[in-house]
Amino acid sequence: MSLGTKVRKYREAKHWSQDDLALRLDVTQGTISNIESDKTIPNSMLLNKMAKELEVDINDLLNEGIQVNISNNQFSDLSSAGTINQYNPVYNMQSKEITESILKNQEQLTKLMEAQTRLIEDLLKK
Repeated sequence: MSLGTKVRKYREAKHWSQDDLALRLDVTQGTISNIESDKTIPNSMLLNKMAKELEVDINDLLNEGIQVNISNNQFSDLSSAGTINQYNPVYNMQSKEITESILKNQEQLTKLMEAQTRLIEDLLKK
């Protein structure tokens, strides 16, 4: 579900019009309309204020339902609690390129740790 759809759903659950929410957020009704129709994405300050006014966790607005669980150096999609949300206001963590980059970095870190372990073992033998 898109951010705009969620904003509309939460707004309607409070029986507020777009004008009502706009007034509470000190923006125009057009701004709310554009957000709800996914024409614009609110900046982080407005998003935070919107979550507070709608009385929802900001992650509920941002979460697309795809999450990453980090366990034993493995990544897997989850929909349960206790996971790390992939959304980040700076990076779209659902991007295939970002996911591939994270996995590549994890592989490189593993190799570095193995090399470090070998060096320590060699030093201890001397």
